[in-house]
Amino acid sequence: MDLKENTKRFLAKINDFWHNLSVKKKFLTIGIALFIIVTAIAGSIVKTNIDNSKLSPQMLEFKKNGTLFLELPEKVNENNNHIVHIKGQTAPKSRVQIGFGIFGDTTTADATGSFQLTYDDNIQQNTNIKITTKYNNKQMSKIVTVVPSPERLHTIEQKNKRTKQYKKEAVAVKKMSLKTKSFTEAKSSIQGVSSSIVVTSKSNDNEITEVSDTDIVTDVKVKQTNNGVSVELYLEPSDSAKKTLADKKASEQKSKDLEAAKNKYKENVKAYEVRFNDYAIEYLIDKNTSTIYETTTDDHSISQSKFTGSMDENISFNLDGLEMTAFNHYVGNDSVAIFNDSSGNSNKASEMNPETTKSTYFKSLNLPF
Repeated sequence: MDLKENTKRFLAKINDFWHNLSVKKKFLTIGIALFIIVTAIAGSIVKTNIDNSKLSPQMLEFKKNGTLFLELPEKVNENNNHIVHIKGQTAPKSRVQIGFGIFGDTTTADATGSFQLTYDDNIQQNTNIKITTKYNNKQMSKIVTVVPSPERLHTIEQKNKRTKQYKKEAVAVKKMSLKTKSFTEAKSSIQGVSSSIVVTSKSNDNEITEVSDTDIVTDVKVKQTNNGVSVELYLEPSDSAKKTLADKKASEQKSKDLEAAKNKYKENVKAYEVRFNDYAIEYLIDKNTSTIYETTTDDHSISQSKFTGSMDENISFNLDGLEMTAFNHYVGNDSVAIFNDSSGNSNKASEMNPETTKSTYFKSLNLPF
């Protein structure tokens, strides 16, 4: 059976019911129906009037013509956890934020326009913050003053008192005549202002770092922080400290000069070795004194002779009655030399390390390297 047929039967039953009623009952039924309708309409009107009576004038204005509004308290107190909860009202579903909304809290107003923001920026004094609401391309802002908690205010007050005291102490120290006093005397004067002042010493000479309590003050530096006052006294090193430094410098310079002289002397000494199957001949050629020294690996006796000339051309010398000459195999190259004697012997020699050759084969020679 379809819907159309059911509807026709239902209407037919209502029609039969109505025609079977007496005239009196028909009037009574109509009256009851009208009463129900009027009561429902009146209730709706009353409810609407009651709801509207709870709304603020700004909200009524918004509902009437869409005027954006922002209701906020002038001041909000921080709680003991240093957090501020800011409650207010604006257009429903508006976007509400602190500042630019980048670092501050941001929220959306509920269906009644109510919202709550949280602010926890470790304030040290009454602080004005800007609250902004945005709705349908409209926006408006208001300023709220955030007040630190009593606990925070007490802490700030105590800190300010300490800072004031530290400043007073620092000024008192700066007014003192501390120069020409010993460190001990100056420290005693400073800590007479306050025993909490930290006093340290430092040499006024970067090369002399060690100072003593009897050294004289030449400069004073006072530093004030949130934690107190510190004073650094610059001291003139004692005469003994200066002499110690001077002696040290002289000794170091002497060592440098000796090392430089040694290196310069060594630059003018050449060593050569003529190698045979079972022994070698070792030569030291000292151009500083024009002296040539000779020994062998199997007989450490040393022969020496003055020489004339240069290795790039030819040097001449006499060792143990034997006339000899020597020269670089290649001009300007000391790596290979030729040693000849008057008996017709000619030997090729290789350049060696002078210092190693001296320490190995010519230990008894008093050469400055």
